[in-house]
Formats: sequence, structure tokens, C-alpha cells
Amino acid sequence: MRNVRQAAVPQVQLVTFRVGGEEYGLDVFQVHEILRFQEPTPMPKAPAFVEGVLDVRGALVPVVDLRKRFEVHELRYDDDTRIVLVDFQGERLGLVVDEVSEVMRVPETAVSPPPQYVKGLAAEFIRGIVRLEGRMVVLLDLDRILSSQERMQLLFAAGGGDDEPAATGAAKGARG
Repeated sequence: MRNVRQAAVPQVQLVTFRVGGEEYGLDVFQVHEILRFQEPTPMPKAPAFVEGVLDVRGALVPVVDLRKRFEVHELRYDDDTRIVLVDFQGERLGLVVDEVSEVMRVPETAVSPPPQYVKGLAAEFIRGIVRLEGRMVVLLDLDRILSSQERMQLLFAAGGGDDEPAATGAAKGARG
């Protein structure tokens, strides 16, 4: 009977990864693919935490370094560094992480809301905390990784904005 009750508990499946020594997670349904780190092409006027863009099978994908976004000071790239491709508001986005740990299944009851005293920049990104077997995994709220203003900067830097601003910029460049 106990196994039947355990099976009835709703589960959440997470991709977990490390950024600056801390463990974070995203819902597995938000993750499209995990790539070995490769140097993105830098984009002018992109926010400081944007590494640039990658060509992934013909699609240009903006790459955000979560270590810079979370203000981690030690930034090194090694064999464990990965780019996690996620679905972000209907588009692909690459997230640079120190390493991908595992895909884990946890009961929904193991997910707690963030503590009330977590405020400021960090609180914006946190969806919850998973406590399981002596581990704590911070669940990220992917929709809030970038503000709407940062998202617009990213789109225009990557050339993915409306045709109107791009055409205007091209016309100005041709004239002057």
C-alpha cells in the first residue's frame, strides 16, 4: 500500500546544474538541449551578462552567462562548462553554467517557496527551493531571468527585433 501512495504523489523532473558552487534547477520541460561550451560571437550593445550568439543548426541563439547574471566573480571555462539551451518565452536562449549535474525526479512536496527574507536581485529569479536528502537545489524562474527591457536589448543586439528598427538602422548606416 505504501508504494501506491508514493506513486500517487505528483513528481517534478528537474535538470540540475552548478553556478558558482551553488546547485540550481530548471523544469526538464524548459530545457531543450545541453551543449559543450563553445565561444559565442560577441554582440555590440548587448547587456554585460550576454556572451553573444551561437549558431545552433542554422538558428542564432543568444547566450547568457548565468555566472555573470548572478554576479559570481570567478569565471573560468573548463571541460565541465556547458550551455543549457532553454525555451524562453517562445524562443531559444543559451545559459552558460559551470556544469550540469543530473536530471532528477522529486516529489512536488519537496519544493518549498523561497524564504521571505530572500530579497533583491536573487529573489527575482527564484521559483522555489528543493530540499532532498541533505541537498538544496534552487529552482529558477526562467521567465524572470531577463527583464522585459533586457530582453528587448538582447533581441535588437542579436538582430531579432522588428523589421522596422533594423530597416531604420540600415537606412541611417547607408546614408551617413
